[in-house]
Amino acid sequence: MSLSELLSFYINKKKTNMTQFAQYLGIDRSTLHKIIKGQRPATSEALVNKMTQYLCLSQEETKQILEAYEIDTIGAFIFYRRKHIQDFFKEADHVLDHHYQITEQVQNDQTLVDDVYTGRINVEHILYTLYSYELREEKPHVRIMEQPYEMSIIFDSFNHISAEMPMTHLFYLDNSQKQTKNNEFYNLKCLNNLLPVILRNKNYHPYYYYSNVSIMNEHDVFYPNVMITTRYLFTYTNDHSQGILYKLPQIVNAYKEKFDAYLKEAECFMTRNSWTNYLTDTETFFDTHVITQEIMTTPCPTYVFEENDLSIMRKALKDFFPNKEEFIKDFQKFGYYWNEVFYPQHSDIFHIIYTLQGLRYTAKTGYLHDIPPELFNPLSLEDRLTLLRKWKEFCIKHPYVMMADMPYLSETSTTYFQLTNQSFHIIASDSTGTLANISIKEITLVEAFKDFIDNVVKKNAYSKEDEIKLIDECIEMIEMEM
Repeated sequence: MSLSELLSFYINKKKTNMTQFAQYLGIDRSTLHKIIKGQRPATSEALVNKMTQYLCLSQEETKQILEAYEIDTIGAFIFYRRKHIQDFFKEADHVLDHHYQITEQVQNDQTLVDDVYTGRINVEHILYTLYSYELREEKPHVRIMEQPYEMSIIFDSFNHISAEMPMTHLFYLDNSQKQTKNNEFYNLKCLNNLLPVILRNKNYHPYYYYSNVSIMNEHDVFYPNVMITTRYLFTYTNDHSQGILYKLPQIVNAYKEKFDAYLKEAECFMTRNSWTNYLTDTETFFDTHVITQEIMTTPCPTYVFEENDLSIMRKALKDFFPNKEEFIKDFQKFGYYWNEVFYPQHSDIFHIIYTLQGLRYTAKTGYLHDIPPELFNPLSLEDRLTLLRKWKEFCIKHPYVMMADMPYLSETSTTYFQLTNQSFHIIASDSTGTLANISIKEITLVEAFKDFIDNVVKKNAYSKEDEIKLIDECIEMIEMEM
């Protein structure tokens, strides 16, 4: 229901006197009448809040009214897109760890014959079998054309067989900027399904085209999905109820050529770079990208610790931390680079957003988002105090370091996010513990993440004065425990 419909419903339900209502709101009765009739918009969220207060609405009813106001203001598409992006941040760590347990028995090669296969079990068995057989080839390579929306379990079972298979994946995305029937953000749903794949398989390469290009119209009939290996071609339906297997080399090669022709018209959806040396690779990344915004949870010691603070890091890193002393040296080198080279030149465009929840988490536990807790001893109370005092100075000095209220972003997350004008980056650990920088380049997703982050800054960021007060509260809490 729209805001005007909801207001009309509650006004009638509560038999509200319109003259008194208008007086309470401080607006003309005629203006209020036009808002209720949907003939003019409500002027502000504050006005809508006053309306809910006068009508004595419950918390749930107030939420419904405020959401209706926001939809009227920014449009349903952007409203629901922001909600889905928020869910993405909330579930980010779970998405990246997503895993299905599937075991598939692969039959001998002789059982694969040119034939029509019916039933989901049989169709998916063929997909698993072809993937497994391809590992025997001298130069294995799987080409697949299917929408990521339906492929979570299949991809996971592929990785169960082998997570090193070179795979090229072609699919289409939506650029219509229109709502689906379930108010879903289709492109984000595809991203959710593909993130675990690219984290586990560094040889996975996804490409996309938009749903209004000619190749979709040519291909989206009868058996729209295709899997091509060195020796086999398998075409199958969207619901995996039926598929046709071909072994004739002429047919297989013809489809390979057609697939590669489609690929030339497509764009790279996302890439993955493994960061084997976290700090050195971060420095290289900063030097080669114009980063505009970074979202993390906790205060970052890398940005504030100086040479005389290295003993804190040495104490905090566990003894079995890989190449511990080398990391300490890199930490010192990066600290100089950050404080003397990079940030003085980019502080006006590189906006750092951290969370109230992460600040309190570090103050209470001594853990940080930079390093997985398995490798990190929590900071002592004294060291936490040093960090937060330095972080406070950093925040006072730099106006574009901002604290935001983001309760949906896990305070324990070691994943962080960076935005440039052309790409959105997720820095997360892969299945081996290696940091992977996943770069998403598809424009509707980049724009959606940028819009969401800008809205967080607008609506949920604290003023600098309030930010410092909250840091001081955490400092006082630590001092009381010492």
